[in-house]
Amino acid sequence: MIREERTSFLAGLTLVIYAIIQWIEKGSFLFPFPLNELVVFFVFTYFLFLNKWKVFRVNFFLGSAVVFKMLSQQLFWSFFLSNEFLEVLYAGILTDVFYLMYAISWILFTIFYLRNHVTKIPNSSLFFLLIPFVFGVILNNPIFEILSFLILYYLSWYYKFDRIYRSLVGLICFLEFGKLMMLI
Repeated sequence: MIREERTSFLAGLTLVIYAIIQWIEKGSFLFPFPLNELVVFFVFTYFLFLNKWKVFRVNFFLGSAVVFKMLSQQLFWSFFLSNEFLEVLYAGILTDVFYLMYAISWILFTIFYLRNHVTKIPNSSLFFLLIPFVFGVILNNPIFEILSFLILYYLSWYYKFDRIYRSLVGLICFLEFGKLMMLI
């Protein structure tokens, strides 16, 4: 296991341990899903620090997706803004614009990530990967997004793509699945 995989595993394990402790103390399984975007941001930043030599457009689009997803969350803004500014922010469309930018960045990341391995991936896989994600974003349904993340993780595992991105996609998929379990 490379250090990026260990880091992703430990980040996910930390949140699961927190949820188990909450279950033991309070009797309910409380996964800390509002922190998902912050965890992914810190793990991605750590990956960039570890792999300074590996900077190209896949990193740019993945980093943009991570940052825009974090900026689209109301919890992130609650750390910096007062209640009056938060009400103005929630009434506006700024968080929706950030969410749209996240979707575009994630789609571009997926395309460039799969195109780096163009000899192995059929074009139909790209179609079946992006359609659930687009439906998930439009319908605001996390099940479709998780399905897209699972397909991307499976393709990167099956075709033996870059383990660094595979571990981060696995972490994102795991955290989104934890968020979905809390919503059910």
